[in-house]
Amino acid sequence: MPNKGGKKKGKRNNASTLAPKRVLIYKEELEEYAQVSKLLGDRRLIVTLPDRSESLAIIPGRFRKRCWMKIGDVVIISRREFEVGKMDVIYKYNDDEIRKLIKEKEIPEYFTDSLSGNNSDNENGEFVWDEDAEDSEDDIFEAKSNITFNYDDIGKDIDIDDI
Repeated sequence: MPNKGGKKKGKRNNASTLAPKRVLIYKEELEEYAQVSKLLGDRRLIVTLPDRSESLAIIPGRFRKRCWMKIGDVVIISRREFEVGKMDVIYKYNDDEIRKLIKEKEIPEYFTDSLSGNNSDNENGEFVWDEDAEDSEDDIFEAKSNITFNYDDIGKDIDIDDI
């Protein structure tokens, strides 16, 4: 029997799903922390700096199709010496690294909005019932109008002209 699947079959099955822990990288000279605030397309982003100013950043080609950016991601950017208004993305942090940076007071507290995800109303992720609702469970099962059913007509044939 021939082996089916091509030559990359074994590599695909043995790949580990867990990402290895990375060493925490800090900013260096002429680099800053920033948060992605808007995706413009064509490898361009609008990022928010720690002083709450916004600037244009470019994603380099080495990140293309390897590292996907989304709104709220924390990145390291480097200012260009030859173009004043543009910056380059150097590194993208994952959620665990962002938490460590916040503990060490490297990035401002308002960068934590990216960690909360879609649970902006409730930080714990718990569902909160509306306490002002006047309906109870008993009201759900009660009849709202006086509808009566006549079960005597069930077996009779219906003439289309009577409808």
